[in-house]
This record gives sequence, structure tokens and C-alpha cells, in this order.
Amino acid sequence: MKVYFIPGLGAKSRCFKFIELPEGYEKINIEWHLPEKNDSLISYSSKMAECIDQSEPFILVGYSFGGVIVQEMNKFLNPEKTILIASMKDVTQIPRLFKILKKIKFAKWFPIKFFTNKKIVSYAFIRSLYFSILPSKRQKRNQFKLDELMVQLDSEYFRWSIDQIINWQPEQELVGIYQIHGTKDIIFPFKKIHESYSNKVNKSLEIIEDASHLLVLESSKKVNNALKKIILDH
Repeated sequence: MKVYFIPGLGAKSRCFKFIELPEGYEKINIEWHLPEKNDSLISYSSKMAECIDQSEPFILVGYSFGGVIVQEMNKFLNPEKTILIASMKDVTQIPRLFKILKKIKFAKWFPIKFFTNKKIVSYAFIRSLYFSILPSKRQKRNQFKLDELMVQLDSEYFRWSIDQIINWQPEQELVGIYQIHGTKDIIFPFKKIHESYSNKVNKSLEIIEDASHLLVLESSKKVNNALKKIILDH
């Protein structure tokens, strides 16, 4: 069975280079492309989904902002399962920071021209999405990994992406959706993710202890085990 992977904002699919699937499953990466001027999130997701073979069963996996995209794809596709890695799936999981940025209409007024990775400020900003302000020794050892994964961001793509992610409102919880999340994630705080499952009998959350938002690289073995469990056992 084919398993389609979509990376996070500003990242290449190389972020999945350590991800391995169980025997019989094929990993296929979908790269980001520039949105057109009037693209909505659903129209953009539809274009990204053009490479998905719907003639046979498949699974969707989205990392960070890629998790939002695969949920949008569920509006017009029928995957066997949808797996979110370090992402959000309902209103209770939306970070407080996103709500603040939405309220002040951050993506509309901020000078996005400074946010291409040709600029020092952009480099620092993208790093902040994946590493804490005061990184641990382990993160310092692994920061080179982020450098090789960053894409050359178009300023309008960045503005569009930020606007979409902070304004995204899930319509309803999807069937067959699973999450893999690290307890040290600072972008989508684990506390909010975990609390959203407190009243649910069937918990579809795989917890990666001490893992940051960059868990696909830093904790890939644990992520692989979680993927295997979701794909084979659920």
C-alpha cells in the first residue's frame, strides 16, 4: 500500500529520510509548490493531491502544516487512515499563539518580504519553528539537519501559508485519523493535544516522550514504531 507524506512549512520532504514503513508499504513524498494568487486551502490541497493514485487503497501522513493539508484532502479523498505528526486536528488543539496571530491579522500587515530564507531574520524564524529558543545539547548537535531541509521560500508563499495555518478551522473531527506527538513540542504544545483526548474512549494518540517538533529527525526510531503500530494494529 502507498503511504503519502507531506512535510511541514518551509521543509523539504528530506525531513522524512529516516522514516521507515513496515514491509508491504511504500513511502511516497509530496513536495510543496507555489500557490496561485486566489488559491484557497482546499483548492491548493486538491492540486497537491493530483499525484495520489486513488485506484487503490492509500494512507496519508502530514507533518506539522502538512497535517492540515492532509485533513483538507479528506474532504475529497478517502484514505484508509490519516496520520498527523506534530500537528493539530480540532479547535481544542489550536495553539494560543495562533489565535493571537489570527486576531491581530499577522499575515496581512507583517512585512513578509523579510521572510525568505535569503534573509537572516527568516533563517532565525524558521529555526524557531523547529527548535526552542534555548536549544538543548542534543538539539545543538542536530541543528545542521534543519539547514539541509529548508526550502527557498517565496515571500508570497510564506504569507499565504502563515495566513492559512493561523486561520484554519477544522469543520469536524475526521474518522480514521491518528496522531503522533512529542511531549516537548513547542509549536503545538503537548498539553493541549493530550487534554483533547481526556474524555475519549478510543485514544488514537501515540506519544513520543521528550521529543520536540523535529521528532521526525531527532526521534525517528520512535516515530517509526508509532507508525508501525498505527498502520498494522489499528
